[in-house]
Amino acid sequence: MTTTHSPAPGNLDNGSPKPEPHENHHAPTSRAWIIVAAIVSQTTILVALLYRIGWIRANATAEYFGIDITLAGFTPSDYLLRSLNSIIHPLLVLSLCTVAFFALIDRLARALSSVSHDQRQRLTKRILRTARPVGGTLLLIGVAGILTNSAPHWPTATLPPLSLFFGAAILGYTTHLARTSIHQKSIQHVRTLALIALCGLGLMLTVEKYAENVGRNVAIYDAQDLLSRPEIRLHSKTDIDIVGTGVSLSHNPAPEQKFHYRYDGLRLLVHSNNHLFLVSKQWERGKSRVFIVKNDDTVRIDPTASSGGT
Repeated sequence: MTTTHSPAPGNLDNGSPKPEPHENHHAPTSRAWIIVAAIVSQTTILVALLYRIGWIRANATAEYFGIDITLAGFTPSDYLLRSLNSIIHPLLVLSLCTVAFFALIDRLARALSSVSHDQRQRLTKRILRTARPVGGTLLLIGVAGILTNSAPHWPTATLPPLSLFFGAAILGYTTHLARTSIHQKSIQHVRTLALIALCGLGLMLTVEKYAENVGRNVAIYDAQDLLSRPEIRLHSKTDIDIVGTGVSLSHNPAPEQKFHYRYDGLRLLVHSNNHLFLVSKQWERGKSRVFIVKNDDTVRIDPTASSGGT
């Protein structure tokens, strides 16, 4: 007589397939949110940088004419648009420098890999003995120049931030070279991040100096181009005290006239935030004023033919 034994309670592992572990269906969603958050954060930083560059460019133009940039009432979109012509040339130069830099690194790496181990060690140490003092000196010159503002005018204004950028870049590369070629212990990540941050800061300050120069050049061109712009005839209900060389005032007190004061000889500099920024056709920097008039129902402007240089 054969006796069969039923499996003990709780012990059901009799060769049947084990249930698959519970899969985490939320993992793809989590990864997607991480990617979205990274894109949004980087986009936010980029927009903030472009906004600052556009503000610097617009502020340089306004300062040339003696205008407080806050009175212009530009929108964030205005600043972003003004930043575009301030970053094209720096980005082009940066791209060319990046290509040249990596070509130089590739050439150096090929040269080091073509020699024996002992020769590579000696060459690397020789490069480090030269590059580290050069990088450190450039870094110190850049920091000192930025803190003291020793070169406020273009193009020498770019020398301190460029020194900061190249100094940090050279020190960063020497760190990489020492770690990969002679197997020195890796420097603390904090120092590496600091060098990367200094490179970014130097590059950003260089672009800002370029944007400032662009804004100033735009203002110089606008000032030289005033006579070729259409003349503005401004009608006003009240005397708004616009005086200056080349500006004439006519007064008509007739009751049937809606506007009793007329100003001739003006040029429109910019129309922003519902305000007119007007200058005389003979405007001179440091001597003439910029007149800010609110564009409401108390004034009327009539463009007239430009009188040219007469």
